[in-house]
Amino acid sequence: MVSLPAYQHVVDGVVLPIRVSGDVSLDLCNTAAGWGEPDRKDYLHGYDELVVWAWAAGLVADGPAARLRAEARARPRAAETVLARAVRLREAVYATALGGDAWGVIAREAERAARLARLTPAGWELPERLDLPVLAGARAAADFLLRTDPAAVRACPGTQCGWLFLDPLGRRRWCSMSTCGNRAKQRRHAERLRAG
Repeated sequence: MVSLPAYQHVVDGVVLPIRVSGDVSLDLCNTAAGWGEPDRKDYLHGYDELVVWAWAAGLVADGPAARLRAEARARPRAAETVLARAVRLREAVYATALGGDAWGVIAREAERAARLARLTPAGWELPERLDLPVLAGARAAADFLLRTDPAAVRACPGTQCGWLFLDPLGRRRWCSMSTCGNRAKQRRHAERLRAG
């Protein structure tokens, strides 16, 4: 068995990033790493990864997740279209969380979710269809962005990272001290040794 880096784990056979952000909307953004760098890593290689991520994040329940994965195998083109929407949503949430203006993409998807949702005794439920992960993600992102001060969201300065996380007290620098923080310390130590 191959050992994974500390910032990854396997969920139902899919390698995903660990959750370090403090909110599912920022976790969606963190399905990419190396933001702003030419060789960015993407954990959402296909629709299957999207559904597994949404299931692990609590946006899609077990039964629907399994059925959506099966439906995607039968309708691969439709699944690719949904994945493209998820990636656009991720880009928009990332930009907007850092004070940018990509609200239109989030609003369109969240409004689509609102139109499709129905009220049940358990609360608002979205229909079980291929774009369920996008709809649920957009609804969560809109709620998060409406209630969160953008100053409380930070991007990790680590090399090949850029992951977002909540930092309401302004004391956190790294997505994870055990990964990016330690790498930076090791790099500074090596530079001091070379200089000395």
